[in-house]
Amino acid sequence: MKKWIVALLITVITFSTNISVFANDIKVLVNNQQVQSNLSPQIINNVTYVPLRPVAEAMGCEVVWVAGNNTANIKNLTTIIAMQIDNKKVTKVKRTDKQNQSIIECENPPKMINGNVYIPLRTMAESMGATVAWDNNTKTAVIVYDTTIKYAGNKAIVKFAGNGGRKRYDSTIDKMEFLSPESIAVDNQGTLILSDSGAVRKISSATSSTIEFEPEYISSAKIRTFGNHIYFTTNAFEDENGMQYYGIVKLSNGVAEGVYITEAVYSKITDFDIDNQGNIYALLYNAGVSKNYIAQFTGNDMTFLQEVDEGFQCMSADDSGNLYLGNTIKGSIYYYDVKQKTMKLVAGVDDNTRFVDGEDPMFFEPRSLYYSDNSLYVLDYNLIRRLQLNGGGVALYSETLAGKITSEIHPQTKAGPAKEAEIAANYLAEIAVSNGKVYLTDPVNDVLWCVE
Repeated sequence: MKKWIVALLITVITFSTNISVFANDIKVLVNNQQVQSNLSPQIINNVTYVPLRPVAEAMGCEVVWVAGNNTANIKNLTTIIAMQIDNKKVTKVKRTDKQNQSIIECENPPKMINGNVYIPLRTMAESMGATVAWDNNTKTAVIVYDTTIKYAGNKAIVKFAGNGGRKRYDSTIDKMEFLSPESIAVDNQGTLILSDSGAVRKISSATSSTIEFEPEYISSAKIRTFGNHIYFTTNAFEDENGMQYYGIVKLSNGVAEGVYITEAVYSKITDFDIDNQGNIYALLYNAGVSKNYIAQFTGNDMTFLQEVDEGFQCMSADDSGNLYLGNTIKGSIYYYDVKQKTMKLVAGVDDNTRFVDGEDPMFFEPRSLYYSDNSLYVLDYNLIRRLQLNGGGVALYSETLAGKITSEIHPQTKAGPAKEAEIAANYLAEIAVSNGKVYLTDPVNDVLWCVE
C-alpha cells in the first residue's frame, strides 16, 4: 500500500522553450476535477505558474499567509509546506515531527503577481508523492494525489495476442495483428470476441479469425455475447437516401440482423449488456432532449427504464439480471434493480474522484465494467481493479489487479509484474474476464493483454 498525500498542488508545469501556449488555455485537474478560478495562469521565463490559493483550497488544504516574511504555509492533515516569495528553498515538515525539517530545492520560486501568490508545480507535487502529467494536446496539468492502492498478490500482465503491428492479419495469437482492438466479450465456450476497428474477430484455440457478414456497410462498435451468439452496436451507416442510422444487431448465419435500428442523429448507445436471460439493456443518450437513460430492448421495442446522470458511460449485468453502472465523470459506481426500478450507490463518492482500495473504495474514472463470480472488474482510467461484492449491490472491498499511476500520457505497456505495468489509458479500451483471467484491449499498442 502506498499513500500519496499532496498538500500543495498549486503547482504547475515547466515547459521547454519550444512550447508556446496562451496562459488562458491552460487547465489544472486535481484528481480529475478541474480547478475553477478567475485568476489565469501566468507564463514567466517559459515556466507556467498557477495561483496558489484556488488550487490548494480546491484540494481541501488550508492556506495561511504570513505577510511579515511573504510566506505561504499550506497545510493538510499530515504535512505543512512553507513557500516564500522569490525563495528557491521550500521547507517541509510532518505535523507529527515538526523538529525535523526538510528543504526542497525549487528552481522556479513562487511569485507575487498583482497581489496573488503564484507557484510552479512539478517540483512541489512530486516531492509530496503526487503524480503529475502534462497533456500537451489539451494544455492540461493533471495531478493525482491522496491515493491508496492495494495490489492483489503477485499477478503478471502478459501479451496474450497481437505482435504490435497495425493491420488486420489472422494467425496464431503470437503472430496475428490488430488494426485497433477495442471492445471485447467472451462467449459460453470461452471464445474471445473482439471489435477490431469495426471488424468482428474471434480468438479460439490460440488462433484468430475474422467473421465475415452482410451487409458490408455495417461495422461493429461495442460487442457483447449471449450464449454463443454475438451482438454489437453498429457505427453509423447511411441508407440509399443518405440518412444516418445505427443500432444493435445480432450475427446470424453471416448476416447482421437488426435488433434495434434508429436514426443516428438523435441518440447514442454508449454501452450495453445482455443478462443471463437474454434481456438487452443499454445506456442511451437522447440528443433530442439532452438526457441519458437506462433502456431495455425487447424485440424491436425500446423502453426507457430510468433517467440517469450523463456521466454514466459503462454498465454490466449481474447473475440476477440487475445492472452495475459506472459514472465515468463523477467517479462512482451504482447498482440498478431492474424489477424495483431503484438505484443505489455501490462504491465511490460522486465528484470525489480518487484511487482508493480497501473496505471504503473510491474510484477515479471507471471506463469499463465486467461482472463475474460476484466480483465487479473495473477499468478505472488506467488501472484494472476488482470490487468484491456481497450480492445485491453491496461492496465488501476493492483491490488493484494491474497498472500503476503514471505521468506518461501514452505509455508503452510492457509485460511483467502487473503492479509495475504502465497501462495506456484509452476510452476505446475494455476488459473481459474468463476463467479468472482478465483480458484488456489496447488500441494504443494494438495488442490484447492478459492479467493472470
